[in-house]
Amino acid sequence: MGQNDKSSGIDCDTPVTIIVKRRAKPDRIEDFEEVMSGTTKDAMSFKGHLGANIIRPTKTGDYYRIVFKFDSMRNYLAWEGSEVRQQWLERYAEVEQGEQELEILSGLETWFTIPGEEALVPPPKYKMLIIVWISIFLLSLLNYLYLTPFISELHFVVRIAIMSLTLVTLMTYIVMPIMSKLFHRWLHCNK
Repeated sequence: MGQNDKSSGIDCDTPVTIIVKRRAKPDRIEDFEEVMSGTTKDAMSFKGHLGANIIRPTKTGDYYRIVFKFDSMRNYLAWEGSEVRQQWLERYAEVEQGEQELEILSGLETWFTIPGEEALVPPPKYKMLIIVWISIFLLSLLNYLYLTPFISELHFVVRIAIMSLTLVTLMTYIVMPIMSKLFHRWLHCNK
C-alpha cells in the first residue's frame, strides 16, 4: 500500500482527509464498484467518520478515487485497523488491479481539496496565503462589527478566545469550502 510519509507525523486528534486511488480489473468493474460501495458504507458507521466522495475514472485516467474524512487521526486508525476493513481488503484483492495508493492530508491543504483530478495536488502556497488572508480579513471585520458589541465587557483573554474560536470555526466549515469553490479555477489553473 502506497502511503505518503506525512501521515506518520499527524497528531491523533487532528482531523484528516484520506484519498485512496484504486484501479478495477477491466472484467470486474461492476464487482469492484459493489466492493467500493460496501466499504464506504461500512466506514460511515465508524466513530468520527465525516463523509465520503467517490470519483469514478475520467477520460484521462483509470483510477477510482475515494475521498473520505475523519474527525481525528485516532478514529481513522481505528477504521484502518478494524476487522471490517480487513474483510473488505480481502474482497478488493479479487477485483482490484495493482495496489491502492493512499494519501492522508491534514491542515490547510484540506481547505483547498475539492474532489477531482486537480485536487490531489494542493495549489501553490502563495495562492493559499492570498485566499486565507482575504477570508480572515473579512471575517475579522465581521467579528469586530457584529461580535465585539456583545462581548466587549468580557475579559480580554476571553474575548480573544471567543473571537478566534468563531473565526476558525467559520473558516473551516463555511468560508473555506465556499472560497475553494469560488476560486477553484484560479487556485488550480495550469501554469
